[in-house]
Amino acid sequence: MSDLSLPPAQGEEIQKELTIEEEYQLWRKNCRYMYEFVSETNLLWPSLTIQWFPNYSRDEDDDILINAQLLIGTNTSGQETNYLKIAGTQISDDVKIRANPRINITSKFKNDYEICRARYMPQDPNIISTINGAGEVNLYNAKDSNETSYSSFKPHSDNGYGLSWNPINKGLLLTGADDNLTCVSDTNKDNILLFKSEAATNIVNDTKWHNFNEYLFASVSEDEFTYLFDLRSGDVVSKYHAVGSTGINSLTFSPFSHNILAIGNANSNINLIDLRKLSSNGNSGLLHTMMGHSEGITCMEFSPHQDGILASGSQDRRIIIWDLFKIGEEQLQEDAEDGAPELFMIHAGHTSGVTDLTWCPYRNWTLGSAADDNKVHLWEISSKLSNNHEEEDVEPDYLE
Repeated sequence: MSDLSLPPAQGEEIQKELTIEEEYQLWRKNCRYMYEFVSETNLLWPSLTIQWFPNYSRDEDDDILINAQLLIGTNTSGQETNYLKIAGTQISDDVKIRANPRINITSKFKNDYEICRARYMPQDPNIISTINGAGEVNLYNAKDSNETSYSSFKPHSDNGYGLSWNPINKGLLLTGADDNLTCVSDTNKDNILLFKSEAATNIVNDTKWHNFNEYLFASVSEDEFTYLFDLRSGDVVSKYHAVGSTGINSLTFSPFSHNILAIGNANSNINLIDLRKLSSNGNSGLLHTMMGHSEGITCMEFSPHQDGILASGSQDRRIIIWDLFKIGEEQLQEDAEDGAPELFMIHAGHTSGVTDLTWCPYRNWTLGSAADDNKVHLWEISSKLSNNHEEEDVEPDYLE
């Protein structure tokens, strides 16, 4: 495990003496040991969402430089107009050649409320959906010079964070919101509502489609339940009760295994779930619980490049990179004091709660993150750390 801060499990008395600003300066001082590059861009307003676009271009004058784009939003608390924004940045294929990875806004689109989540359609990244503070969903075309959305509909009556495009069936959009509802809308057919569930008895905090099955999707709720749905039956097929979690904030399906689901709880723990072992009463399915954060989990995403690598963001200002293949490894006493064996790295540069994170789809070990401190970070984990990551053989029955 590597860390640029003083982790909660270590040096607690010293950590209490450091202010947030002092911890931040300590992180900056040690950045060169942890990253191939790390950039920080100050925004006028915080962004609750961030996502790397899958497409990029090479610089005309230097083939080493990559022109990349990201999707962000604004949360102005009603003080100014809110916007969905597309930002440009530049990264280098050669660590010896410096790029300017600070982001700059290249286009923006108006929204009536704060943008809670924004995601592009996998089959056509020019089509972007947002869900806002009123539960309204807007669809934008990135190539359109018009600053307004080309379509708007309201499957929810309250603030929403759940937003997920079906990765297989083009145009199906999954949403979840504070009105306790989980919905599927067909954007191919005038945004017709295909599915609505009232299974959750409290706020639905996140929703995701399964990566391999076009009919399966899940939601997590303040009621401490994860619900697994099948669009064909139109109902809950199984669920998991995270007893004592005080609510579940985030979920993500593995892009490598058909049966692994991770959920992030309000009590700071992360549960790994085996979909094959879920039941109708929610009393089974837990594989492992990971502890490393000190406050509620806000966002999670598996690496699209490395099997078993998971990133989690939290209200504790940290992003933790986990290596699931290290679970259960024996540790020396001095290593155990730093955290569980699966705790791979901590990104400790944000000074407020992390709102969202994203893995770069075309560049290994590279992430973007946004936080309530009005900052966006882009960062690539040092090759000295990533090269030490060795994929290990596991029993096929465990992950498949």
